[in-house]
Amino acid sequence: MRMKEYSTKDIANIVGIATPTVRKYAQALEKAGYTFIKNDQGFRIFTDKDIQIFERMKEMSNDTGMPVDRIASMLVSEQKNDASDPIRIESEVATPLENELKMIDESDIGRIDRQYEALLKEIQELKQIVIAQQKYIDERLNTRDELLLQSIRALQEQKRAMIEGTQKQEKVTLEIAATTEDKRTKKRGWLSRIFGK
Repeated sequence: MRMKEYSTKDIANIVGIATPTVRKYAQALEKAGYTFIKNDQGFRIFTDKDIQIFERMKEMSNDTGMPVDRIASMLVSEQKNDASDPIRIESEVATPLENELKMIDESDIGRIDRQYEALLKEIQELKQIVIAQQKYIDERLNTRDELLLQSIRALQEQKRAMIEGTQKQEKVTLEIAATTEDKRTKKRGWLSRIFGK
């Protein structure tokens, strides 16, 4: 019985990813050792088995946010170790170089995990520093605002006092002027009586 074959576009529609993403996943899988069936022109032909691995890649990418190359390596390794689910690989016999690369790859995972934890810790510390700095800035701004308000109130009081002082001075000046005018009027009245004017 002939197995069903799918195009890149079919896979994109079935799995729910973009066509370029199908190509990206396929390249990552091939790089990890997975082999796709190819037609006479060299184009990939996908099967039901391939759909399953694409769905797993999409799920892991969404859930973990890991790089596609890392996910592809994990899936190929996982299926390679699963005897009940054999995977099509280029070579079952690993060369010493491939074994060394796998060991480096596993040690890299540990190193990356440690770096990730260190980065998380550093981010938390930076977050605390930013919070402390924001608190300091807020306190300084509040203090500055209070001082500005006090200065404005003091200036308003000085202005009010100056206006009141000016008004009192004008009132006194007017009173003095009125008194002087009264005196002149009284003097004129006396002189007017004498001289008849």
